Amino acid sequence: MHKRIRAKIESYMSIENILNENLDVFETDPSAKTQIKSFLEDCKKLENMFVKLNQPTEWITAENNKLFKLLVKNAQVLEIAINRLAADTNDLELLINLNRHLRNIKRGIHLRRINSGFALHDLCKKYQSQLATYGTSEELLQGYRQILLNIEGNILKRIQIKDQNDKGRKEFNELVASINQFLKHKLDWTINSYQESQAELYFKYYSARKLKKYHTRHYSVRGFIVDKDTGQPISYGIVRVLENDMQTKITKNGNFNFMNFPEGQFTLEVENHAYHSCQQIIRRYSNEHLNLKIEMQALPVAHPG
Repeated sequence: MHKRIRAKIESYMSIENILNENLDVFETDPSAKTQIKSFLEDCKKLENMFVKLNQPTEWITAENNKLFKLLVKNAQVLEIAINRLAADTNDLELLINLNRHLRNIKRGIHLRRINSGFALHDLCKKYQSQLATYGTSEELLQGYRQILLNIEGNILKRIQIKDQNDKGRKEFNELVASINQFLKHKLDWTINSYQESQAELYFKYYSARKLKKYHTRHYSVRGFIVDKDTGQPISYGIVRVLENDMQTKITKNGNFNFMNFPEGQFTLEVENHAYHSCQQIIRRYSNEHLNLKIEMQALPVAHPG
């Protein structure tokens, strides 16, 4: 949450407490009572919205990381069976398809891994009667497919939560703006009319209206992207944070930088069109400045013919 919005909310909560403690002052002032009631109701809405803001998605990322590991493990079981079948039948095309799917399942962006996961499942189904000889049962394939469906389901959940968070933040900010206008154009003038008769209330109200100034120190996460084999910088691309949707560009010199990075554990995903996408888990603690070096593996160069 932006520090100015946070300061406004703290101000509103303070005003809410002051008004609740002095409701009897406005007992004979219907207009003031109506305004205060409206303000207190909006504060209650704001509190309820705040509780629902930024629902976490870290648990989805952690669960999918486990599922992808299980997917790779099961794919390796299928790999053994298909290799044995290909060796016994001299089926070179089967091996080529297998290796392509396995390569994508083990690394890369999630969509590519999922698509290759389903492609491997379809390949096994095609040869299911033959693969049964090598220990590939219907139950094994069903379990493998269920892993893929669970991963897809988690990704959908994450998208839904992100959409809810975006909608919630928009509604929250709109209500903050509405309350601010209400105070400025209505309640402030009402309180001004009590400046002489209720000097202490007037002073407390405007003290609460002053926004608290935050003097905080912000730290960055910086990094350098290099080719795993050559050690040379990798130009351009994207580095994104899976848990909170922050992202930044990789510069021509292979650098990236996140300002005001939050505290905690996060997963960085790095993408460049000429390299396998990769992920790196980082942990940032309070008052810590991180400098990272991330290595990427180049994609194989396609040769015509």
